[in-house]
Amino acid sequence: MKLEFLKKTFLFMMVLAWFGLSKTELHAQNKYELSGTVMHLESGEPIEMVVIQLKETLSWTVSDKYGNFRFRDVPEGTFTLQTSRLGYEKYELPITINRDITNLKLKLKELSLGLEEVVIVAKENSALSSSSKIERSALDHIQPNTIGDLMQLVPGQITVNPDLSAKNQITIRDINTPGQNPDANSSLGTSIIIDGTPLSNDANMQTLNTSSGGISQSYSSAGQGVDLRQIPVDQIESVEVIRGIPSAQYGDLTSGALVVKTKAGEAPLNVKLKSDINIKQLAISKGLLIPKENWGAVNIDLDYLNAVNDLRTPTKSFKRITGQLGYSNIIAKNSTPLTINAKLSIYSTIDNEKEDEDAQTTELYKNKEQNINFKLFGKWATNLSWLNSITYNISGSFEKQDYYEYKITSGASTPTPKSWESGESIGVLLPTSYFSELTIDGRPFSYFANLKTTTSNVWGNLISSFYTGIDYRVSGNNGLGKLYDLATPPFGGTSTRPRAFNEIPNSDELSVFVEEKLQITLGTTTLQTQAGFRYNNFLPKGLFSTKGYQTFEPRINTNYILIKKRRKGVLRNLELRAGYGVSSKSPSMIYLYPDKSYKDEISFNYYPDLYVFTTLAIDDMINPELQPASNRKLEAGIDINIQGVNLKLTAFKEHLTNGFSWNNQYTTMNFRKWAQLDNTDSMPEFVDGDIYYTTPDGSRKILDYTWQQEFSSYKLPQNTYETKKKGLEYIIDFGRIKPIRSSVILDGAYFHITRTNNNTTSLERINTSYLGDRFPYLPVYAGNDGYTKQRLNSNLRINTHIPKIKMICSLTGMFIWHSKSTRFWNNHNNTPLYYSLDDMGNKQYGVTNGEDMLYIDPIGYYDFDMNYHSWDASVERELPYKTMIKQRRADFFNMDKNPPTWQLNMKLTKEIGKHAKISFFANNILNHRPLRTSRINDTYYRANQPTYFGAEVKLTI
Repeated sequence: MKLEFLKKTFLFMMVLAWFGLSKTELHAQNKYELSGTVMHLESGEPIEMVVIQLKETLSWTVSDKYGNFRFRDVPEGTFTLQTSRLGYEKYELPITINRDITNLKLKLKELSLGLEEVVIVAKENSALSSSSKIERSALDHIQPNTIGDLMQLVPGQITVNPDLSAKNQITIRDINTPGQNPDANSSLGTSIIIDGTPLSNDANMQTLNTSSGGISQSYSSAGQGVDLRQIPVDQIESVEVIRGIPSAQYGDLTSGALVVKTKAGEAPLNVKLKSDINIKQLAISKGLLIPKENWGAVNIDLDYLNAVNDLRTPTKSFKRITGQLGYSNIIAKNSTPLTINAKLSIYSTIDNEKEDEDAQTTELYKNKEQNINFKLFGKWATNLSWLNSITYNISGSFEKQDYYEYKITSGASTPTPKSWESGESIGVLLPTSYFSELTIDGRPFSYFANLKTTTSNVWGNLISSFYTGIDYRVSGNNGLGKLYDLATPPFGGTSTRPRAFNEIPNSDELSVFVEEKLQITLGTTTLQTQAGFRYNNFLPKGLFSTKGYQTFEPRINTNYILIKKRRKGVLRNLELRAGYGVSSKSPSMIYLYPDKSYKDEISFNYYPDLYVFTTLAIDDMINPELQPASNRKLEAGIDINIQGVNLKLTAFKEHLTNGFSWNNQYTTMNFRKWAQLDNTDSMPEFVDGDIYYTTPDGSRKILDYTWQQEFSSYKLPQNTYETKKKGLEYIIDFGRIKPIRSSVILDGAYFHITRTNNNTTSLERINTSYLGDRFPYLPVYAGNDGYTKQRLNSNLRINTHIPKIKMICSLTGMFIWHSKSTRFWNNHNNTPLYYSLDDMGNKQYGVTNGEDMLYIDPIGYYDFDMNYHSWDASVERELPYKTMIKQRRADFFNMDKNPPTWQLNMKLTKEIGKHAKISFFANNILNHRPLRTSRINDTYYRANQPTYFGAEVKLTI
């Protein structure tokens, strides 16, 4: 039924869309020509390869070497003409078309701090979905090390000191703690799209053992978001941060998207030298026109970075080199222009082998990553009445990941197994101290292809833009996988086994989207609506048949402009916004194909001659019920201008379900336990499933054994993770105060985030013994444990721009007014499951009362035969049952509420002549770090991060 509904809905939308497009022939309109010349404001020289677009109709063209451009068959109406070219200020002009316009002069300014207006903040999208656009001038002023540093310009985010010694990831509308990894589902669900190609981390398998540790390795971002350290910011022209409901064109995401556009076209030679407390960087870029006419331009970018977080720990360092070679051209400029962009990018970490000089013995670590990717993308302006343009994108990415660890393992001399199959086998004895070698060899790759069509029509006061598209993506890993010797296993390597990644199947996904954007003028008001849907087929056999699963994602954004940009009056602008959408993220390969699990029990131990192990191998760890994570977003907002002061409010609500988690599963392991031999001359042998030994009289006998049982645990990927977000984002732009040449902006947000592991039940093995043997029961607890975080913050930005001396100084007061977090463990009615005991021994659920301990009763338990027994409160104070009552510190569920705090950040940018620019930044310039006490465990900590500063010099030749 669901499949038939999808087919019918898809066909209906296609027929409806093409029926709407056919109206073009039924509504005759006056059509006109719009042409002119683009020139340099100061010199009057023509400017070539400027993209000129009519925003509402999506029509576009390009200036030729004489600066000339031309639009044909422009419908009657009022439109917004926009220009863009690398190195020049973006130009926007409202223009009314009711006749031929053949000599329009567009005069562009080169980007410089000498301009009257330079934007160094994130510009909010003027309509529809909430998003922030960050242009090159803001990038230069922020002086970012990764694109994650740009998030400080987004409402609700805070400034964080850079740390490139560990993986860097990004989340949207989230509360992260500096120095800690962000939520894995949030970072995985944040799509980073560079020049139309989404970066993929889905084939990253760099982890030792998912069966016991999930994705907890610090050296890897497997199962999480893309590591931002591999993206050099100096190649970037602009970044758009989509926080709200994205267009149906964007898929395989839940949190939001960062849409990155890199540089293309002619540009002078730029050399940047950057230095701050922990990071040193050199970046060189150049864009040059090929001398022959219409041969296009070549862009070259090189970047070297060295980061050491702490000189005392050289193992925590990071060095990288990146490069990009790009070619861009526009052919048929005067008729049906076609843009061609080809980019080859490389990335490599260097000085990867690290030795801990403080270690008493030689220990080596190497974590090397290399990547090469190729993109071919562009746009063709067909200028047909039924088809405006076609956008294409083909890309491939190939990565080499090598993790190597040569490490000493010390401890008691213990036996270790070597078997790969279930059953009994002979093990070996590990020495008390030995070196283990571990190699994790990954070769992830991904391919992406996209084709999109755009059609726009104008019917009187109605402007329609219709988009259709299809994309296909493939991920896989050709690596040798995890390599180590079972006779000298690394720590954590005994509960799994070496594994080849190239034996894991590739994953692929086919998606189709349709979207309609309508703009209608109703008197003095304007209504804009963007509605579409996206259909995803993971592991497709055909368009509507699958070996995996399918998702259907409707999305809609609407904006109603009641008052539009009046120059005078009290109320000068008033807009209402609303949106709703569904998006999903497919599980990455580490969730789809987790490691096998091995449980080994020592069945016989005769030191040092013979060790017999019983192994339980769980080969099939694939969860057939695993589904994509799904997020539903709802938001509403208002944009209002009162006497020149702009206020933008956005309320949002999000609900992520089917998030990915690693949960303990249990089975019973039955194994034989042979009797212990005390005689040192017993000469035991393991033959055909029996142990033979020599008695004191010299005869050979079979050793007796007993059957024993144990609960065996392993981690399985499941869809039990849930996140609920709600909040309010605000931006108050007071405009520019001319006497002091400063603009003042106040932005921030209130975030309320609840994360829950929605297990129906949670099982937890008791590791203590009972009556000298293993604990006989496996307790079962009600699920639904998690935590809630809240934060209210403000950023007061004062940006002073003095064009005459080409300088910008910005001061940002960062205020966190309200911040608190709370753990919970509730039933599905949201009633606390933990309790304290009063003086009479009565249970007080949800009450701490200053007691030393809190308690959580199981709802039942399993015995060794995996028979379930409901919890009997009448025996809860008797052994062994009372051992199964979980205990927590009395302050474990306390609300940790932090007092308000603040810090002052500063940034300065100054141009020196035409060829040099210097920039400086300082975070927490006053080093305001008050001492606070945590309400959870009475520990002391410093609010805010320490003062951090740096500078950079950029030379333009």
